Amino acid sequence: MHFRLPLTSLALLASFFQLSSGVGVTQVCQPSVTKPIIVASPKQRLEAGRKAQPPLTDTYNGFAWPDTPLGIIKTSTGYEFFGSDGGAHYRQMWQGHWVGNNKSGSIVTTVGTLDNPLGSGDPQDVSVSLNPNSSVNPNYPSYGYMGGGPVFQVPAGMTGAGNLLATYHAELPDDALYAVLGLAASSDNGLHWTDLGEIIRLNQAYAVGLDGFEIGDGPLVLSPDGKYFYLYFPDWIANGTPHTTTTTNVSVARALASSVLDAAFGVAPHHAIPFEKFYKGNWHLQPGIGGASTDLNPNSAYQGYLDIHYNSALQRYVMIISNDTTFGYAESTDGLRWTLPIALGTYGPIAAYPTAVGLGDDPHTLGQSFYIYFTHLPTDGTGWKNGELRRLTLTCK
Repeated sequence: MHFRLPLTSLALLASFFQLSSGVGVTQVCQPSVTKPIIVASPKQRLEAGRKAQPPLTDTYNGFAWPDTPLGIIKTSTGYEFFGSDGGAHYRQMWQGHWVGNNKSGSIVTTVGTLDNPLGSGDPQDVSVSLNPNSSVNPNYPSYGYMGGGPVFQVPAGMTGAGNLLATYHAELPDDALYAVLGLAASSDNGLHWTDLGEIIRLNQAYAVGLDGFEIGDGPLVLSPDGKYFYLYFPDWIANGTPHTTTTTNVSVARALASSVLDAAFGVAPHHAIPFEKFYKGNWHLQPGIGGASTDLNPNSAYQGYLDIHYNSALQRYVMIISNDTTFGYAESTDGLRWTLPIALGTYGPIAAYPTAVGLGDDPHTLGQSFYIYFTHLPTDGTGWKNGELRRLTLTCK
């Protein structure tokens, strides 16, 4: 990323005002955070880039990893990490398969530990491949960047059990930044990824000359009843101008989880299903592609990268927000009403792509203490050359 039942009108209005004010939500965690440590130094990143497969061809950005939030799964032997490399690995034959394309971005797989995410092996850098049915995503050839990191590993008993579903961030060519969110699927633990198509676009339609606006790349989050995938993002509400004067801090869209997985891993052609944005107390008014959305936390002082996970110790959802410099923290019992974010600290000058990671059997489930990884970049002109992956520990008191 370069930088159910019909509601009456009265009930809708009451729900909207309750949601907007965060009524009934009180923060229960008093977070204490440690000083960040370096878990992937510039030297380690340089060495990993030299070993990356297929070989790196971009000498400008180099091994620009991680250029998205991380996806992390636990295996019998350790951990696997997924995150975009913003460098280019141009289209070439590798191990009998076409694995690259002529655009920046990818989903890189590394095998390591929570203390050493890069590990000692060769990073496997795989571009998201065009869907065999090109009608699934006619916009695919237009992307100038396409990378992802957050992954959902399908649990036993659901369609595609054991397979991976990733959210990706794709950018349309422009003189600024216009990004969309989509889904990609892998049935071989990340060795190959197939595009399933777009699921989220801003309410502001694409046009050359728009202000740049960062939609992020958040993880799929199961709703409290386990029926839906929620996906959070900041939205730009169209205002008739090319300027970002009407944006949300936190918006959300959802789709039925079983339908998402059936379409991704069931009978071909595999594809994404439509998501719906939450708007004025209703899920059935605005489509994920271009619809309007309600700001779930309109009084927040933070807007930027969003990472949301369930915390089993708190019995509620936790949101980590990065505005590129300072991190914020918020909680929710239902994924819709959120506490007003509080500051965790300043970790910049550039501190992007926060990823909260649980320390138990499931890294996606947080506990009383958990890690937060983030990409740290200097502002001395060296950019990715001196970029680091850092980690802090948050403990709830």
